[in-house]
Amino acid sequence: MYSELSPGVKKVYLQVRYLDDYHWEIADSSIRGVHKKSNVEVLIDVAKDRKEADALSEKDVDGIHIVAIPEKGVFYIKNGTFVLTYRYLKATLADINDHIVWAGFKVTENDGRLVQEDIYEYLGGALVNHIKNNVLAGQDYIFWQFYKCEECGKYVDIENLENHLRGHGIKLHEKSEERYEIFEINFRDGKVYDKFGKEVKLDLFSDEAKEFIREVLSGTH
Repeated sequence: MYSELSPGVKKVYLQVRYLDDYHWEIADSSIRGVHKKSNVEVLIDVAKDRKEADALSEKDVDGIHIVAIPEKGVFYIKNGTFVLTYRYLKATLADINDHIVWAGFKVTENDGRLVQEDIYEYLGGALVNHIKNNVLAGQDYIFWQFYKCEECGKYVDIENLENHLRGHGIKLHEKSEERYEIFEINFRDGKVYDKFGKEVKLDLFSDEAKEFIREVLSGTH
């Protein structure tokens, strides 16, 4: 019964229940969320203080682990677990949502129907770096999908892909599967990074993609 939950669990649930990017369920002192688009799981444990939170951070969790505590002004990462104040949950889950990025699809057959299965990536390493450096999606950087051309080996941005492949005699509409690399275009330093934070040099991109990146960085795209 909802009425039997602890005040702490109810207060934490209050912070997340309006975030409709997730399905939520509650069990004892934990709240489990499933990201609707990607099925990435988020487990939120509720602890009474930092000591209990640090102990819970050692739990083996499939997916993203958050421990919420009532103490004000707390936000740190321990053993890959986010330990934070109740009221930081909304912003953190919004940041997590920004770092779950569509990375392609494949068409499969299911009971005689052709079904598109979308592929998503959770860019957890980039999320931690962005939090540490206090950067904001859309303001300081954007994520973008790039396809590594099977003919020339260059990276092509998703918007220019059809024309690029046509130049190689490849018809994009014939493909039943596409898989993209997610790169970060960083406005602060004018560079492109992969999901591990390593710079991707411009000479690895096609001419169309180079122009696209220049336009994005100049603010004219």
